[in-house]
Amino acid sequence: MELKNTLALLAALILITRDVSAQALKLERVHSLRPEEGVFAYARISPDGRYLVYASQARDPTAVRDVPQMVTLIDLRSDRILFTERGVDAYWSPDGERMIYSSAGAAGDGVSIRHLGGRVTRNVVPNNLGDYYSWGMRDGRNLILTINNNYYYLDGDMAVLPSARVQACPGIGTGERPLLSKDGTRISTFVRGTVVVRNLMDCNDTFDTGLRAAKADFSWDGRYIAMHLPKPVPPGYDIDIVDLKERTVRTLALAGSSIFPSWTRDGRLCFRYDGKDYRGFMMASNVLGLPAKKLTGAPGAIPAVRTWVDLFPETTAPRHRLNLVMVWATWSAHSPVALRDLQRAEQQWQAKGDDIGVMMATDPGSRQIEIDQMLRDNAITLTKIPLGAARLPLTEATNQVPVTIMFRDGVLVGRKLGAQTAAELRVWVSGAR
Repeated sequence: MELKNTLALLAALILITRDVSAQALKLERVHSLRPEEGVFAYARISPDGRYLVYASQARDPTAVRDVPQMVTLIDLRSDRILFTERGVDAYWSPDGERMIYSSAGAAGDGVSIRHLGGRVTRNVVPNNLGDYYSWGMRDGRNLILTINNNYYYLDGDMAVLPSARVQACPGIGTGERPLLSKDGTRISTFVRGTVVVRNLMDCNDTFDTGLRAAKADFSWDGRYIAMHLPKPVPPGYDIDIVDLKERTVRTLALAGSSIFPSWTRDGRLCFRYDGKDYRGFMMASNVLGLPAKKLTGAPGAIPAVRTWVDLFPETTAPRHRLNLVMVWATWSAHSPVALRDLQRAEQQWQAKGDDIGVMMATDPGSRQIEIDQMLRDNAITLTKIPLGAARLPLTEATNQVPVTIMFRDGVLVGRKLGAQTAAELRVWVSGAR
């Protein structure tokens, strides 16, 4: 009887511990966005959680078409702006003493590294290797990975060239738009619409999470990745935290929309939040206290062949032989830029008499009032067609918006993740004819 009572007491203590752990999640509002302010792509928290850097985007009232992106460095202790410069895609070094970013200031376009003390090194590496940087420390050397699957070491602040490329692996290729682990050994990447984790330099230790989510940031111990994905019931996004060792997932589900999480060294998550009562950046502590459940494995495979009717059954297939559809979201500050370029490309095709159809659709995470406002603000008149939540994965726009998909004779034949310029769209279409 005594043993039975002891076991019962231990079981009760375990349950109590779990309950306390689950209740220990702490949320903190760390920096509010101005009503007119957008955020261009992801933001990144410094390793110690003190500094936040993001690309602030707000319309210039003196320029009709200019919506500049400003790399903005915030000291969260004082909520004071420490640095701004035109540019995007800032990412912290593992020691928190530097950040790399694409600059577009008075010094000209280029890749720059800024030291926390204020010194800036320009033209670190050629622009054509790609942006959307991530930074790891591999074998004592600083390593940079870009969105184009190129990577290079640093000697001081300068790139060691030539760069290398992520190799293709059987069954998955290279993957798209990767992010690097803090130790520089692994990457999270997109393969056929799901987030896959693999080694940077070889094809070993590959894991398909089965989650149709966005860019996945590694925790500092490399065990977890955090990423946002559509809520089970639209609109909005939740954050999933995947345990790569136990193959489990925890979900941070708030009333509003939570996107682009990044880890501090002590295991907190900083992320953008869009809700009715608050719009800005939040910090979540003890996210690993959330209940974990086993990953169910890869979802049903996205069909290799997809037709217009599969994706847009509510809309009669256009008469054009080639059709482009951009899927975008109001929470992505890339969207206005991409929409304006798509509209510019359409006008150029029309002026030349080219037989190209151009349309747009919004993701289920966008609210209609915000859609209407963004279209008005940017004078967008593109044809809008509906996209059901169940068919969003078929576009692979759960990974990143905007995404532009191409149909030829009613069959999907191409896809471009991220904002495309009018010139890039013209080249793409020219090669598809």
